[in-house]
Amino acid sequence: MSKKKQEKEKAITLIALVITIIVLLILAGISIATLTGENGVLTKANTAKTNTDRASAKEKVQIAVKGSYGTNGSIEIATLRTNLKQTEGVTGAENVTSLPATVTVDGYSVTIEPNGKVTLEGEGNIELEEPKKVKVEDVKNNEIVFDTKTEIEDNYENKVVVPEGFKITKDSATDVTGGIVIEDVTNEATAGSQFVWIPVGKVKTANETKTIELSRYTFADNGIPTKQRENTIETYYQELASSSYGNTTAKDIEIFKTSATTNNGYYIGRYEARSETQRTSKNQALEQVTVKPNDYIYNYVTQPKAATLARGMYASSNFTSDLMNSYAWDTAIVFIQNFGQANYSKQGSLNTSLATQGTNNLTDTTKQDKQLNIWDMASNSFEWTTETHTNVDFPCVDRGGIYSRTSYYTSFRNHFSATNADSYDFSFRVALYL
Repeated sequence: MSKKKQEKEKAITLIALVITIIVLLILAGISIATLTGENGVLTKANTAKTNTDRASAKEKVQIAVKGSYGTNGSIEIATLRTNLKQTEGVTGAENVTSLPATVTVDGYSVTIEPNGKVTLEGEGNIELEEPKKVKVEDVKNNEIVFDTKTEIEDNYENKVVVPEGFKITKDSATDVTGGIVIEDVTNEATAGSQFVWIPVGKVKTANETKTIELSRYTFADNGIPTKQRENTIETYYQELASSSYGNTTAKDIEIFKTSATTNNGYYIGRYEARSETQRTSKNQALEQVTVKPNDYIYNYVTQPKAATLARGMYASSNFTSDLMNSYAWDTAIVFIQNFGQANYSKQGSLNTSLATQGTNNLTDTTKQDKQLNIWDMASNSFEWTTETHTNVDFPCVDRGGIYSRTSYYTSFRNHFSATNADSYDFSFRVALYL
């Protein structure tokens, strides 16, 4: 082989070697970037581990909080402190004497708010994705009974708070604007009773957002509402914290208002109060009320007795039952007028005789007074409320229409004595709040 040929082959070999080295360096660079770059495998693995550790720290505190609620629905600080002390990785539990409070969990700072919400801070301020809310349509289809007070939402992210021991009924709407109905399942004496959610605050639909403001209202002839709040209505009608006139005021009107605003809603009976036995006089002793579709309307009742019965319906539960107040009644009308019948405030009775089991049992659908799954606010019987008239002899205020008389209507206010119970014209409706 000539000397020139040998030099040529060496040159080719050297070039190949250089190319090989360059390729290897490129591949090495790609591998290193893949492993350690901003989107590298190792970086992603470390980020995932950090997120997992943070989520675990938050979850530990959430579990401790969930086990610290008392029968009144509030967090018991002593129980929370004990639960935190028994939770692995938690330090600073002994300092939890009130809320908000912060503890350290596996090196991460976790704060507990008074409403039970748990927030986590730490290195990088990595945001943890909140769990998706349970949808109304899912629990409705599966007939799930809630074993604790639970927030769920409709298809437009409107909140509904379901009390312990209730489920969503099969015939409930799936969206708030259609009337979400819950049914008592676990309370033996009242099982089967149904209530409708009245939203408070912003309510979303597919096309717009409307606001339902909790207030007392008056209504013009065309149905347009005017907020009255604490004002005296028509010179005489007031929602008082207490009364010396002989009528019964709301159990605690301020707590009701706070609850409805905080929870974005409250419940009212789907029907007028009911009883399993038909009442024929005020002397008939029936102490248990229901809100079942096929029970008899509970009438022949005084306003004070109606309040006692409404409160006793769920006296030992972690939510409150009471006689309807003027905020609950008027705001329900505003809700209906926004998403149901536009001028329902001025609707007169649709039935011409007393429907003892409620108009939901009438076969003539033209006589059925139903709006957004709520029955008989305009029809059937007058309904006692906790509102007070300033007339000392006739302080008890009733609302709504009565069978066969179109001169009375849904938003109508009237007043009678505290001993008036001689007529089957008088019934009442139960309100629930959490």
